[in-house]
Amino acid sequence: MNKYLLVEDENNLIIGECNDIIGFLDGRKKIACYIYEITFVGLQFRETYIQHCLTTKSRMSGMHIHILSQGKDVIGEYFFVPEKPYRFNKEDAANRERINFTISGGFATTPSIDASEIWNKWVTSKPLTINNWVALTQKQRKGWMEVIRLHSIFNQNRFRFVEQNHFYLDMTNVVDPLSFYCALGEAMNGPGGYYGFTLDSLEDCFYGGFGATPPFTLHLMNADFNELKEQKTIENNDLLKLQRIKELLISKEVTMVLDTSPNHSK
Repeated sequence: MNKYLLVEDENNLIIGECNDIIGFLDGRKKIACYIYEITFVGLQFRETYIQHCLTTKSRMSGMHIHILSQGKDVIGEYFFVPEKPYRFNKEDAANRERINFTISGGFATTPSIDASEIWNKWVTSKPLTINNWVALTQKQRKGWMEVIRLHSIFNQNRFRFVEQNHFYLDMTNVVDPLSFYCALGEAMNGPGGYYGFTLDSLEDCFYGGFGATPPFTLHLMNADFNELKEQKTIENNDLLKLQRIKELLISKEVTMVLDTSPNHSK
């Protein structure tokens, strides 16, 4: 079964599909600072790329590694840059059979082990309910954020038209900025949703491409920012960061209201 689709960056040509990539999501072989060795297993070139290799002398300076679901949908991608521009051997490219080959280079975002575990689950099925992240450790939540961010970047087009202007954020599990962003992403875009992971990225979301743009109303359920201040388990540094998030939301015309109703609809 093909797990990955490879796309050359410069000309957006599909290179082909492969069964696996050793050194990608299964732990990396580091050979220098930010340089890793990966092996494409069972690569089958697309006919259009074979002809490209046979008729041009162009070299590949970067590729998008698309992660495929069991249904063959692209669920996310990582960008890989060869250590030096790479030109596929003409004999290999002309081979209609599957081949293995090894290459070294770096990732724009290096896949984390914790993200890898989540991708493996998403290959079978993306989350159907919210709060799957709640049971994760702090380190695993960073992997969760990596996955939902890259998944959303690849699928930006599906957020083009958003008419909804009321969103419901469950604050029950918010104890720091990371948990806030996990919960906010799902409030804005449903299970496994993303809507920023830092102040800068949150502000970027306000300009479109990742869901609704302000003005809109954010209904805070089960707690608000003032009640978070009263929780002794939240560190002062995290409270300051949460306050900055609140100030940014207000400055961008996001109206926040405490929702005390037991029944609400999205």
